[in-house]
Amino acid sequence: MRKTLICIAALLIGAASVFAQNKEAYDYTGRFNVSVQGGMSYSLSENHFGYYDNHRVKDLFNLQGSVSLGYDFSPAFGLRLNVNYGKNSAACNIRETADHVFRPYDFSNIDFFADAMLNLFGMTEETGPFAIKLYAGLGWAYTFGFSDPEHPWQDLHQTNGSLGMRLGGIFEYDFKSGFGIFVDVSGAAYTDRYNGLEPENEDQEAFNGYAGFPFDLKAQLSLGVIYHF
Repeated sequence: MRKTLICIAALLIGAASVFAQNKEAYDYTGRFNVSVQGGMSYSLSENHFGYYDNHRVKDLFNLQGSVSLGYDFSPAFGLRLNVNYGKNSAACNIRETADHVFRPYDFSNIDFFADAMLNLFGMTEETGPFAIKLYAGLGWAYTFGFSDPEHPWQDLHQTNGSLGMRLGGIFEYDFKSGFGIFVDVSGAAYTDRYNGLEPENEDQEAFNGYAGFPFDLKAQLSLGVIYHF
């Protein structure tokens, strides 16, 4: 009986030791990380209804990619600096133009964001290979490379700087080597000149059918790999 109790105690001590090592292996406090990710974005701005009216919704989806540098202050809290590049789709206003011709255009973006990261499992000290992270970020975006929609009177601003804000979530699985894989889902809002159009109050008051929403929106879904140093 005594030997049996000693064996059980040894097993419990060993299991606790292994569990502690596992928790320590996934505690990245005080460590940097780098990540690369890519996927799809969906654009939503003033004149997106033109894509729906002309059965071109699929053109609102575009490829995008980004790289990030992060740092974990604790198991729960971290910071990420992110640079994103992608293509985008927009359109001039079809309902305010006499011929009602659909005039889409595309453009490129480079976005810079600083994201505050919250690891939900880190808050409960249940660190392990799987993590669910929420984040909120502020940033600045530069848009350029606009194609010509050949609109008779609506002009595009060819290079633009816009403020941005976003919310997102990450589902991450890490290996003991420090490498991990993740899915990142986010939604961002940019000041109105992001897509090259900045409607004035006169435009919104004089015509029907103009959304006049003060932000350009974008949703993103991407897959990525991360390495914790």
